[in-house]
Amino acid sequence: MSTPSASLPPLERTSGSIRFRLSVMMFLQYFIQGSYLPIASLYVLDALRFSEFEVGLFGSALAVGPLFAPFIVGQLVDRHWSTQRVLSVSHILGGITMLILYTQTAVWPFVLLGTLYSILYVPTMMLTNSLAFHHLKQRDREFPLIRLFGTIGFVVPAWCVELYFSYRGLTGSELNEARGIVLCLAGVFGLITGLYCWFLPATPPERDNDSKFAPGKVFALLRMRSLLSLVIISFFVAIVHKFYFVWNAPFLKDILRSGGITGAWEQRISSIGQISEVLIMVGLGWLISRHGFRRTLSLGIAAYTLRCLVFSISITLTIPFGLRLGMVLFGQALHGVCFACFLAAAYMFVDRVSPKDIRGSMQNIYGTFVVGLGFFAGGFLSGAIGDWLTTPPDASVFRDTLGLVSRSGLVLLENGKGVRDWTLMWAMCGILGVLCLLTFWFAFPNDSVAPPATGPDGGES
Repeated sequence: MSTPSASLPPLERTSGSIRFRLSVMMFLQYFIQGSYLPIASLYVLDALRFSEFEVGLFGSALAVGPLFAPFIVGQLVDRHWSTQRVLSVSHILGGITMLILYTQTAVWPFVLLGTLYSILYVPTMMLTNSLAFHHLKQRDREFPLIRLFGTIGFVVPAWCVELYFSYRGLTGSELNEARGIVLCLAGVFGLITGLYCWFLPATPPERDNDSKFAPGKVFALLRMRSLLSLVIISFFVAIVHKFYFVWNAPFLKDILRSGGITGAWEQRISSIGQISEVLIMVGLGWLISRHGFRRTLSLGIAAYTLRCLVFSISITLTIPFGLRLGMVLFGQALHGVCFACFLAAAYMFVDRVSPKDIRGSMQNIYGTFVVGLGFFAGGFLSGAIGDWLTTPPDASVFRDTLGLVSRSGLVLLENGKGVRDWTLMWAMCGILGVLCLLTFWFAFPNDSVAPPATGPDGGES
């Protein structure tokens, strides 16, 4: 008598050709972002002399696009155009925009072009996920392995650019000015990616004659407690995420200066987070299948929180530079857990509960809250907090109003324009992370694995 398992057919595996093409797509997609994102705030702060609030404003500009794109781009890929064509056009226009941005130095042209670029680029992050999910036979197991090539792509430009700077021996104002080349690099690879998209597997729109507007189905899915709680918490986690990318590079520069280290190291140090992400992504499918989405997503939020607290403590304690740097490197490595266990896992959960014909719209609507509203608010909030906690050298700092005598964590800026309170900056961000973690743990259902959508209305079985 045969066992039930003996009669089951083997799991179908995606062809090697498809997996290779999707891997190259992910590499190019995130090579673009990895070129400029880690040090964009450092460039505009030290080279273009933007104020702290203007740095946050530029960060918000890079998140404006998703507020408008989901209803347009989602409809295109769900109803009208193939996904690979939308990707191609978006990347080519985005590359041109980034090359123009490279030539700008004034605040408002920089912010406006950054806004336009976000409209063109950010939706492609969701669309590459959607395209990959469409063609993978075993999405939960195969997607993390495909997505890790995006992480590798994010890391590569950091080492290429900063090794070039080091080879030329650039420091100080010369290095600050030279950092702008990352915008040019992102523009060039945007054009290359746009051309490559024509060689991606054909991904036609899912036309459903019974539905006239896909977002209507998308919003119906929010009746699910699990999806609704994920969307709400994702907004606040995205603020924490944005705070890190706005202030990480300036923070690293001040940490290195405290040890007498100059030169281009910030982008390479931040790449430790993406390197650790590669390791976490490899095991993400197993982690979700073994521990479920609730614990995996909670682990990601906990890592966001811990990173902020580690940064705050590292700059506050009077410890040897080697130990301080070690704590900061540990904080950088936590980014892998943050991204893989929360953002990547969240997109996998969204794909799991979404009906096939509206996955493009669902990815974009969710991306609105994560990349759009959350990052948009995070840019403004991080800029406001940075401005609030950066004061002229002879002025009273904020902690004086709290009656705090200690001056630990106050750093005199390189340009002499003021003193920045890194201790309170990272502590405030960490407190928000704690609130997100506690709320999510009690709001998200305790299901080990989310059930797939079973009907066109996206209802749970």
